[in-house]
Amino acid sequence: MNEELARLMEELDHSKEATSEHSISSKINRATENDQSSKAIAERIAFGFCEEYLDKQNGWGTYFGPMMVWVGDDGKAYESPSIALVTKEIIEHWRSRSQETNNPLMKARYAGLVWDLSETAVGEKPDYRIAIDYLNALLDVTDNDLCEHPTEAITKITRAFKVATALNNRELAERCVESAIKLEDRIAEDDKAGLWGFCFELFVLGKYRNLSEAQEQKLVDDLESRLTRVSKGHSPWVCESAVIPLATYYRSKGMNDDVTRVIGVVGKCFEDACDGLAPIQVSSWLQHVHDIYIGFNMVENAERVSKKISEVGPGVVESMQELSHSMEIPKEKLEAYLASMTEGGLHKTLSRIAAQFIPKKGQVEQQVLELAKNHPLTYLFTKTLQDHKGRPVARIGGIEEDLEGNIIHQLSQNLNIDSFFLRHSFRKASEVYEFDDQELTEYIYQSPIFEESKKDLVNAGIQAYLAEDYISAIHILVPQAEAAIRTLVELMGGATLRKNRQGGLQLRTFDDLLRDERVEDCFGTDSSFYFRMLLTDQRGWNMRNDVCHGISPVGAFNYSTADRIVHVVLCLAQVRENNA
Repeated sequence: MNEELARLMEELDHSKEATSEHSISSKINRATENDQSSKAIAERIAFGFCEEYLDKQNGWGTYFGPMMVWVGDDGKAYESPSIALVTKEIIEHWRSRSQETNNPLMKARYAGLVWDLSETAVGEKPDYRIAIDYLNALLDVTDNDLCEHPTEAITKITRAFKVATALNNRELAERCVESAIKLEDRIAEDDKAGLWGFCFELFVLGKYRNLSEAQEQKLVDDLESRLTRVSKGHSPWVCESAVIPLATYYRSKGMNDDVTRVIGVVGKCFEDACDGLAPIQVSSWLQHVHDIYIGFNMVENAERVSKKISEVGPGVVESMQELSHSMEIPKEKLEAYLASMTEGGLHKTLSRIAAQFIPKKGQVEQQVLELAKNHPLTYLFTKTLQDHKGRPVARIGGIEEDLEGNIIHQLSQNLNIDSFFLRHSFRKASEVYEFDDQELTEYIYQSPIFEESKKDLVNAGIQAYLAEDYISAIHILVPQAEAAIRTLVELMGGATLRKNRQGGLQLRTFDDLLRDERVEDCFGTDSSFYFRMLLTDQRGWNMRNDVCHGISPVGAFNYSTADRIVHVVLCLAQVRENNA
């Protein structure tokens, strides 16, 4: 150990000042900048690990994990500190340091690493006594306010309690409960929700069996008193932090009147706070309140709020700004592209158009991941999709928890751009081959999944499309696409009926049919995903549901929408009967 590091360790070992592992890490990094000895590495990485890593995707299944994880230019994942650096020699160094130091924060870190990483890193189970040392050090840190920030103390006492209960050590677990309650009493501030309620969450909702009646009642009373204060003049989000735990507790006890009372408090806070806010924010907050009411089975309140959401919808639409983007395509390049799309005869052209405009799900996924890498903030937060009346129809979460939703959202935007090329491909095919509705209908009916009895309907839809009567074309062809999928499932041996609540049978929904494995087996992942996004997913175009339920405004019945449904019909027309 170099002299500068030795002096630093001596100073830190006897320090009684409040600090943090991050601060200690910075000091050690400066003292060991050019030192690659095993002791220097052991000290450097000891305070570089991140706590509370158990549920993170890139962790090792341990409490401690890497501070940073990234993908290099070579496509490989890297982490710092890496668990690969943890050797038996380093584990032994940490064990020795945990006995030598008089600094509870450092003792907790050394002992905690030995207890948590020994088996994963070097395949050896640690001594039970190191866990006891770890717990006592965490309690010392908490009781003596040695953390630089109060949230760090909450992390420490929570960890201590969970380790104590995992060890089935009742004495230490009860000490943790007492320490945590005293900590919350010391640090709680009404307008800082993160500094209170953790004891209620951990011990009451966590159903710690050795919590005394007096302790439980104190925690309930404290939270009720805090609710009374924060429901007046504080943010509704702070109020919610008190209400939801209380409502969850009262529901578990069958105290339904109290559930209704406290949920009513937070609902009123949010609704009152909406006065004077922008329509889009009002809509967002009311949606949140609606979710709370539904979550606690307060149906009448939810219905009342849903009416308010509808009422504010037009204001949401008016407040939105239109964003547009233009690009130039050289005429010669467009003509060359269209010539390549329409060569080889009408049937080959139609088949080519069907295949060309099926988006590749994998490519869109890579596009989303690349956009998230370059614009991370855009993909961290939930997006709420509104319909033409400003009503919320779907939510798309952050990229980590809702990758599919983000793919569908991006694909919806891609199709708007792609519609230019689809339109011109159809036009060029019409110019080159001068086909009529009968020719196109005959081409479609080469597929056995279109019922002969509905041929006149399909022909009427195609006729309307060629005549640019898009309202008629879309209304006719959307149901025929659904019927074709249903026939496909039947021909492949699948069921198209399901039991209804009246004891009879009814047809499966279109979305359910599109998720049938037979559809994916026939068309592949890309096509089945495309069909769902275009026809039945509210995060996408949702054409079938909007059209058939009378939701689509007249502006939605345009050439772009009509082109897409005709494209779907052409994709379905590629199915042929296998007589082998």
